[in-house]
Amino acid sequence: MKKLENISAICFDLDGTIADPFDDLYDAVLGMLRGFNLPEEEPSAIRDWIGDGADLLIHRVLTRHIDGRVSTTVLNQARALFLSSYLGKKPPKTRLYPGVLACLEGLSQRQFPMVCTTDMQTAHANSLLRALGVSHFFTRILGTDAIAAGKPDPDSIFESAAILAVPPSELLVVGDAVNDVHAARAAGSPVVCVDYGYNYGTAIQKTGPDTTLDTLATLPNIISKPNRIKVSGHVLTTPPVLAGPLYGRGSRPGGGAQFR
Repeated sequence: MKKLENISAICFDLDGTIADPFDDLYDAVLGMLRGFNLPEEEPSAIRDWIGDGADLLIHRVLTRHIDGRVSTTVLNQARALFLSSYLGKKPPKTRLYPGVLACLEGLSQRQFPMVCTTDMQTAHANSLLRALGVSHFFTRILGTDAIAAGKPDPDSIFESAAILAVPPSELLVVGDAVNDVHAARAAGSPVVCVDYGYNYGTAIQKTGPDTTLDTLATLPNIISKPNRIKVSGHVLTTPPVLAGPLYGRGSRPGGGAQFR
């Protein structure tokens, strides 16, 4: 497999890439349906509707269609039922995929800085990753409340690049779905996808990532050493990039050119 060159940092997707949330999401869907006195949905149908956050999953379940929409009133009622079940689960059933811990340990040992992005709220994502024992690997965890727009908009990638002080072209995006690929392409970032996540029942290879993996355990082996230099004893990316505010963009010193 060809090595990935000029990588300085990594931006991971959470659900479907690092951890499998299906059991928790399915239980929350069942709790919501019971609250509306509706019949249960088969797990196989729910699986193909996961991948765009809770609200779109709710729309899809209640309309039985991936592009379906319910009224705002129904959505608000359904969201309350869904979140009551989902956030109330202690401990969560969500588990790391095989190979994830080895991947994060390998990248950390090689001093790759990492950010995790997710469609859930930041506080819940932090709690979940702590429960899974991997939160310490990430410089920052970005939920939907920490970015201006979710994928396929590239905002989370630009924000991750600014936080990690690297240009988007040196930030490797790791995900499981077409939205990860589209967001990476819009940001000018390389992208690797796993083939076991949630991509609406379509093979991820068809979406055109740079590389597809069947386990993240192999990721450290296909990335060349960090694209860095040492300056006065400190490890820096080259050339350096200044991190912006939470909704800002990074810029190169002296040049003033923004990432987008």
